[in-house]
Amino acid sequence: MAKEKKDALATTETPAVPAFLEKYVGKGTEHFQKDDLQIPRLALAQGLSPQLNPEQPEYIKGLVIGSGFNNATNEIYDRGPWDIAIVKADRPRWVEFIPREQGGGIKDPNVPYDDPRTQWGANGEKPIATKFYDYIIVFLDTKETIAISLSRTGIKVAKKLNTMIYKRGPLPLFMGKYSARSVMVKGKKGDYATFAFVNDGFIEDEEMLKFLAEQFDTFKNKEVVIDREPGDDTGEDDEEV
Repeated sequence: MAKEKKDALATTETPAVPAFLEKYVGKGTEHFQKDDLQIPRLALAQGLSPQLNPEQPEYIKGLVIGSGFNNATNEIYDRGPWDIAIVKADRPRWVEFIPREQGGGIKDPNVPYDDPRTQWGANGEKPIATKFYDYIIVFLDTKETIAISLSRTGIKVAKKLNTMIYKRGPLPLFMGKYSARSVMVKGKKGDYATFAFVNDGFIEDEEMLKFLAEQFDTFKNKEVVIDREPGDDTGEDDEEV
């Protein structure tokens, strides 16, 4: 997986601890609970992403349009391809956002599926809430675990990925191997980046399967809360179904 280290704290490599510091191992973070931590998300840089604007606090030096990046650590992943496994594939979730002109942010993270806010209006008005498909994936070369969240124009990508997962049959979800990458496509408002997934066989390495099984068990009953804004991963506002 091609990755460019832009933040010394974003590395997945753990340095050796000097002997004189061993008594400090694990100290200082004992109080952290799951609600104190952010699940990192693999996002794609779009034309209007604040990560591309040097005047914005989210700016990531060296990031270019179409590149993947870790929204928690600012690590740059270029455009792939990345060999991945999927350890969690959530049911679709609806989220209501506060309009950007009113400050932005999440108003309701769990809008019920049959809520009127999820429905199209009689005259074609867009739903108030935004539909998301969320996944937890593992980069096979580094064993890094990260989330992918697909919405709006990404819904078609999510449905294609779900079909690939389903057609693998009753095998464990995490045995499937996929190749993922960022691709540029043309939309109504110009080119934008989106994900592309391809089946790439099955994972048979026993050590890797044990690790993936552990990750599956970790996340299977855990509600995944992903930091996001509408349009984070697409250059389009319209949902394509």
